[in-house]
Amino acid sequence: MHFEVPKAKTLKEFGGEYLMIVISIATALALEHGVQTLHHRHLAHEAADKIDAEIQVNVHELDEALKHNNDQLKIVQATREQLLAGIRDKVDGKVLLKQLTEQQHNKLGLSIMTPSLRREAWEVAVASQAVSWMPQDQLERYSGIYANMRDVQSISASGANNFLDGAGMLNIISDIQMGDGDAKAVYRMLSQMISAYASTDGNLQALRDNLAKSAKEAPHT
Repeated sequence: MHFEVPKAKTLKEFGGEYLMIVISIATALALEHGVQTLHHRHLAHEAADKIDAEIQVNVHELDEALKHNNDQLKIVQATREQLLAGIRDKVDGKVLLKQLTEQQHNKLGLSIMTPSLRREAWEVAVASQAVSWMPQDQLERYSGIYANMRDVQSISASGANNFLDGAGMLNIISDIQMGDGDAKAVYRMLSQMISAYASTDGNLQALRDNLAKSAKEAPHT
């Protein structure tokens, strides 16, 4: 910033020139502040657009995971119902398990899908400090969403396993493959698998609904 030193010969002239310098400086600072404010708002708006798009991608991934898990769950439920009916009818266990393996094409197992859930847009906005220029309610909404995503990912990584006896499940499947399985043990294993699907999908569905709600609340510009 450049300004000239007052060259007035009288106190009155000096006062006038000094006031003009002060006004010039104040105006320049105000203009600079205005330009910076507009720039920050632009960065915040741009970051918000990318975050909203990322949330939509995550909703889509959650929909795909939920569909996959629901399809797999239906297969396991149908298998368990058929097995239970055979057990109640006193059908020989080896016959029941042979039927089960033939229907499943020897692919009996757990197939739970959990989405990766992208976070890049949010992390870039935080790193660039663009989030600090967002309105408070918008910032709180985004931070809550990504905290929810982190929590669900953590639960999904370990929560489903709480319903499963991993080593026991492998032993049961090995026994089936060797033709020496126990129908009741297989039934209990299928029940554990159903609980694992239900637990995982419950968390994923709640997150999906939260993200979809946030997407609807996002301002459209």
